[in-house]
Amino acid sequence: MQKSFLKRLLLFGLLLVAVAPLAAQPDKVYRSLSDVKDPQQVYILHLRWKRLRSIPPEVFTFTNLRELDLGRNNIDSVPPDIARLPHLQKLVLERNLIRHLPMEIGLLGDLQHVDLNRNPIESLPDEMAYLPSLRELVLWSTNITTIPESFSELDGTLQLLDLRSCSLTYDEQQAIEQILPSTKKRWDQACNCR
Repeated sequence: MQKSFLKRLLLFGLLLVAVAPLAAQPDKVYRSLSDVKDPQQVYILHLRWKRLRSIPPEVFTFTNLRELDLGRNNIDSVPPDIARLPHLQKLVLERNLIRHLPMEIGLLGDLQHVDLNRNPIESLPDEMAYLPSLRELVLWSTNITTIPESFSELDGTLQLLDLRSCSLTYDEQQAIEQILPSTKKRWDQACNCR
């Protein structure tokens, strides 16, 4: 009887190991907060075109979140609570009303891709320079004209800096080039029109 019990226990354990990854569904894309049953099971969240004025507080309970897309809304700020998403790898905030990022964004050690295009953002926090995994920073059509000197820490890891359609003078482009000489940059022809 003891061998039979051990066999059943072993089979049950194997079944749990086989079913657990299916329950998590790390590639499932959630497009509505009402679809979420377990915040710990949310890895990809796309809330585009939802007319959001702010990031819903529930988002910060999805601590296993890897990808967050809040593009094409009316969000005007990113709260410090962004630091509660330690596994975030991709953050898309394009076409919003964001002017500044909180310094807490620098705590997202897994962050690889940040898209802020078409926001009225004017500056970036120094703390972003300490994102060890950051590979792509998309800033085209923003009000960025400088990047912090601390971003020299990203030279060698940051692979792409997209500054197309930003009003950068030749001197401003050269200053960015000196801070990030190894990073591929996309920008328009510089002008000295200011």
